[in-house]
Amino acid sequence: MNKILLLAGVACMFSLNASAFEFNPYASVKGKYVFSRNEIKLEGTTEGKAKLNDNVLGASVALGTIWPVENGDFRFEVEYTKNADAEKSRNGVKAKIKTQAALLNVYYDFNLNLPVNVKPYVSFGMGWGQSEFASKKENGTSVQIGAGASYQLCDHVSVDLGYRYMSYGDFEKKYRGPGTYIEADYKPRAHELLLGLRYAF
Repeated sequence: MNKILLLAGVACMFSLNASAFEFNPYASVKGKYVFSRNEIKLEGTTEGKAKLNDNVLGASVALGTIWPVENGDFRFEVEYTKNADAEKSRNGVKAKIKTQAALLNVYYDFNLNLPVNVKPYVSFGMGWGQSEFASKKENGTSVQIGAGASYQLCDHVSVDLGYRYMSYGDFEKKYRGPGTYIEADYKPRAHELLLGLRYAF
């Protein structure tokens, strides 16, 4: 992961030199269909291990800037994202996990000189992640990696369609159960399909 961050930093330096410090801000909003996949390990109960899987909706907003380089563009942005509650019932007991995150993302848009205004992209991001399980909130490190394509509708507006794998962090917590303490180790993960609009100022 440190190597990836180093490469991103080097790429950023090259992009700054190539673009003579061009500043091209944009804002984006996206809707998400989230395949929420959560593995939960419980100690102090007879359950042992459980999976809380659910398909939910989510949304994100972002502000960023575009730095053109040869054969493409780098995009650097700050994103806030939140998902609807992932829920599952078992033996009459309902469990739910809430997830949200704030990310620093790096995108690279490939300029392939296609006959249509389509640019494939790859993305990587890290930041703050929060998960709420059994009414307890925990903060951790979130990571995303993804790919997709954008279609330029006009000079200022583009449509983005993409996929990303998202980790909202790894969490450990003790909960007071009936006559005992329960230790929960849970890892909220998600496969996310994203569709959104991006406006370049």
